[in-house]
Amino acid sequence: MRKILAISLICVIFSCKPQDKKQTEIEKIKHYKMERNERYNELVTKDFETFDIKRFDQNKNENEDYVYTLPNGSRVREFGYKERGYFSQIFPKKSVFTISKGFYPNSNIKDKGPSFKDNCEIGIWYEFDEKGKLIKEIDLDKPFKIAINDIIEFLKKNEADLFSNFTSIKRSYDEKTKQATWSLVYRGKYKDNSGMFVIDIDDSSAEVVKVIKILGKEGEKEIIFYQK
Repeated sequence: MRKILAISLICVIFSCKPQDKKQTEIEKIKHYKMERNERYNELVTKDFETFDIKRFDQNKNENEDYVYTLPNGSRVREFGYKERGYFSQIFPKKSVFTISKGFYPNSNIKDKGPSFKDNCEIGIWYEFDEKGKLIKEIDLDKPFKIAINDIIEFLKKNEADLFSNFTSIKRSYDEKTKQATWSLVYRGKYKDNSGMFVIDIDDSSAEVVKVIKILGKEGEKEIIFYQK
């Protein structure tokens, strides 16, 4: 009887090992080939342009917003003030990328570039002086090893709705430490679990370093699924 129990215990121990390994296995973001000229950079040019203040003032609502649709289906949102300057966001039809532009109070372009939706600036951004002269061209992707398209594919794999308000991407780069990180928020799946997740990724190693599941309608509870 004791021999049978001992054999059974050994079987249970060995049967648990693969499961434990799966739980602690480090996941890496798959890195696809990075293109020198990403498609979202084609959405923005370095050309000088101005903000139509008169049209904006005639059409803005009580919230100082003017929203309209272009003939190609792109949605445009304009907002701002005479004292602080003006802004526009263009949301191309069926695209997760946004064109963001800032304008000086004199209506001349101040800066412009692409974003993922409207919460993560990416790609090449252009800066101008008040007279409209191009003074700086910055590649915001340069410090990062992981491409925004790698992150998008990760979100798709985990059944996140890219167009949902629940889905956001943030990234940061520390000039002193030369360390870069990504933080994703989405409603979807992670491995065999469904729900609302916050995923932190180390850019240098492409490793998922932390996974949090958010519970409750107001996000009042968090469960740490994994932390390196």
